[in-house]
Amino acid sequence: MSQSESAGYSDERRIYTVGEFAQGMSAWFARVPRLQSIAIAGEVSEKRAFGNGHVGFRLKEGQAVLECVMFADKRRTAQLFDNGTSVIATGDVRVRADRSGFQLHVESIELTGIGALAAQVEALREKFMREGLFADARKRAVPLLPMRVALVSARGMGAEDFEHVLRTRAPHVEIVFVETRVQGQFAEVDIAGAIDDASRERVDVIALVRGGGSYEDLFPFNLEPVVRAIVRSNRPVITAIGHKGHHHLADDVADGTYPTPSLAAEAIASRWEDARRTVRDAQRRLERSAEQTIVRAAQRAASKEDALRLAAAHLISNRVERVYARSRRIESLNPHQQLAKRAERFAAVRARLDAWPSQARFERVLERTAARLAALDPSAPLERGYAIVTKGGHAVSDAAQVAPGDVLRARVRRGTLDARVEGVHLDE
Repeated sequence: MSQSESAGYSDERRIYTVGEFAQGMSAWFARVPRLQSIAIAGEVSEKRAFGNGHVGFRLKEGQAVLECVMFADKRRTAQLFDNGTSVIATGDVRVRADRSGFQLHVESIELTGIGALAAQVEALREKFMREGLFADARKRAVPLLPMRVALVSARGMGAEDFEHVLRTRAPHVEIVFVETRVQGQFAEVDIAGAIDDASRERVDVIALVRGGGSYEDLFPFNLEPVVRAIVRSNRPVITAIGHKGHHHLADDVADGTYPTPSLAAEAIASRWEDARRTVRDAQRRLERSAEQTIVRAAQRAASKEDALRLAAAHLISNRVERVYARSRRIESLNPHQQLAKRAERFAAVRARLDAWPSQARFERVLERTAARLAALDPSAPLERGYAIVTKGGHAVSDAAQVAPGDVLRARVRRGTLDARVEGVHLDE
């Protein structure tokens, strides 16, 4: 007897295994029409892709969570979605036998709310990209030092922050305010018209700004009218829409973009501050260069002055020497000095003469010298009738030196004779 029978009752329960229970639940879910092609709305989270092409994710609403799976063949034709996207997922509810849990086998995905807006933005992004509106080559250069800025915005929507920063840091920059709605239905049309009005102003740059807001509030800046107005503007356009992390199609086509209105104003003001610093630095460099140039010029002038002083001293010294030399020369030509010198020379001659022998002795010496000179005088024999015979300018001392017919010249005491030799007689 079993324990139950001994207790006075019989156990008529049906006991299932885990596998039997999971299969039964799966079959029951498959037979319930309301669980077939059911549409469930929620926010996508924990999206994950599998190697076989399937994708799994969860639909969330508050604390409620539904496991979902989309098989590869359905995923290829579904709209793109990601975590945080609001969607309506349509499919069949099935029990996953290996975990005894239910999940939605998703057949199709429909984006809703922000998801639908995001899909619209992506479609426009692809369109504008094909047209080349995002290319850097199309964009205009923002002037280095803008003097007049057109501010396109709404009061209380970030415009005050932009104006405060710019008036504080660059008060000389003029702000031309062009007011427009920046959110709400058809706000994109008003914004585009304001950009067109601003581009007709004599301004250097247009600033399109607004403060933070929800994705839906900021959505007009993703729409085509605003993008086209920025592109066709004849002035450069900068954008500062929302807060950090926000990005719009208007930012993609703008000539410059900044996270907030304040940062956009700071960027414009900093250009002027950088320019002032550059000018101050250049002025300081110019002053230092001028000082160095003046110092070097003064040094060169001092050096040249020293050289000039030395040259002048040398020139004066030479001139003084020349003056002294001429003075000495002039002094040497002084008649009194010349007479004195001549007197000195005369005294010296007289002293030498006084030192000579007596006159009688001198006369005897002179007579003997004259006698010796007379004996040596070649013309003395001519006085006694002799002649000096020459042939060709040479004295003839031997008859053998001539021959009959030679012309001879004979010098006598007074004059010369030319003679021809008739005969030659040699002494035996």
